Amino acid sequence: MTINQLKPTTIYTVYGNPDIDRSKEQALLYLYQPIIGNDALSLFLNLKGDLTIEGVSSDLMHADLLAAMDRGLQAVLQARERLEGIGLLSVFQKNDPDLGLLVAYRVNDPLEPSAFFQDELMCYLLLERIGQRRFERLVERFRPKGYSLPGFTETTKHFLEVYRFREEGFAANTDMIEQTQDNFPKNQRAARDSDFDLIFMETQLKKMGVMIDQEAQRKLEALHLMYGLDEMDLLEYAGKAVDQQSIDFNYLRQLLRKDRSALLAKKENSNRNQSNSQRKERISLTPAERQIIDEVQRISPMTYLQAIKQQKGGFVAPSETRIIESLVDKHLFPNSVINLLINYILVVKNHSSLNQNYLNAIANDWAQKKITTPEEVMANLRQSDQKLVKKTSADRYSNNRQRQARKEKLPSHIKQPPQEKKLSPEKEAELNRKLAEYLNKEGEE
Repeated sequence: MTINQLKPTTIYTVYGNPDIDRSKEQALLYLYQPIIGNDALSLFLNLKGDLTIEGVSSDLMHADLLAAMDRGLQAVLQARERLEGIGLLSVFQKNDPDLGLLVAYRVNDPLEPSAFFQDELMCYLLLERIGQRRFERLVERFRPKGYSLPGFTETTKHFLEVYRFREEGFAANTDMIEQTQDNFPKNQRAARDSDFDLIFMETQLKKMGVMIDQEAQRKLEALHLMYGLDEMDLLEYAGKAVDQQSIDFNYLRQLLRKDRSALLAKKENSNRNQSNSQRKERISLTPAERQIIDEVQRISPMTYLQAIKQQKGGFVAPSETRIIESLVDKHLFPNSVINLLINYILVVKNHSSLNQNYLNAIANDWAQKKITTPEEVMANLRQSDQKLVKKTSADRYSNNRQRQARKEKLPSHIKQPPQEKKLSPEKEAELNRKLAEYLNKEGEE
């Protein structure tokens, strides 16, 4: 939605929980506000204030919202994007034949402080904004307080020691209880963009006697993205890693690492690419670039990493697996962009292995530039004079003097590891060609 589509007279409605408990309110003020900024916080509170006790507002105009915030439409839209990106706001729209564009906002509750600090990406964003000293003070402020009771022994009674119920009666009312639970969803926060069917996974694991919480769901989704597994394949591996009605994720990762050569690549989520189709059309690609993009869009990061290492005569180190797993878990980029990042480091820069700090620096640079598609990666590398494919002789000749004068290929704030001899354009193209042949062969098998 652009500023040309949304006008001050556009009608909007707000949905959500009108109340917010004390701990989430503290998280909003102390943890979210430094990340999202004052305008976004003001927008969130104003939308919360529009809600009635029933959890839905009346039909309102954006002009009222602009007046309440004392901000222009462009500033409000920017604030709205910040809320959307961090999961505090979901936006829906439709076109009415009489009223024109209609917008519905769903305000989502913030994470509680304990859940916030368990989210790696949230912690990183906050640390980057406020610095280490203030970050440590906030950690100490929200750290769960322990109690020391020397000499005491706990004698608290368990639930079944106090409350009795008939199992037959409980089983007879299961349907009604489950129907009631459906009316109170566990998590109303906006889900990350993914084609992973968590409901199916949760249902199937429940049949195995395994209950998974939100943290386990997040880890399963990350493994799905990382290895390109569908729900059935991942369920088979998870079943092997069940230990005492829970999933042993360390063992599950060991199984996946052991069998990764047999894991076939899956196509990337097409919905993610649709949202960026207009930007793709504006970027012209050479046939060689298009071939690379076709490859990275159908291959999972671990399969792609292993293919490059095999073509270079090396192997995937356990530390590299952890690096890719951590990057996938952050949900910053689709698999195709992660694959191009791997290609850039191991093929273009000709490093023998992935370095955590170096990869994080490049990923952070791309994230700040809002790069989300492989086409945008190509465009960015062109600007920095770093192509993933062989250049023509004319290109090399015309850019030779410029390339000699420009030794540093990344922004100056990125600290590079010791440089290895860069591949020539011919060697680079040859490696990419062999990589394509290897990946095509794997896909046929």
